[in-house]
Amino acid sequence: MSTTPPPPPAMPASGGGNTSENSNGTVALVCGILSFFVCPIILSIVAIIYGKKGMASAAAGRADNGGQAKAGYLMGIISIILAVVGVILYAILGAALLSNSGSMN
Repeated sequence: MSTTPPPPPAMPASGGGNTSENSNGTVALVCGILSFFVCPIILSIVAIIYGKKGMASAAAGRADNGGQAKAGYLMGIISIILAVVGVILYAILGAALLSNSGSMN
């Protein structure tokens, strides 16, 4: 009487870890990077929102890419700060040029 042993348990597709909500961190990172080049205000806000969601998911154990989420969150904050500073400098430069051109008459 020979019995065959049960098959081993299946390996997870990602190599371990819970990845059910990893998309939040990935979206945050991609938007954080793109926010330096395209649509800084909009993509920064998206990166910040999804970064917070991704960090919360990682803290709760529903995701394993908390580092990506945090990086996207921080890049979103940096990008929005740079965009605001750029708008302020643009306004100052424009006002200086307008006042300078009016005094040349």
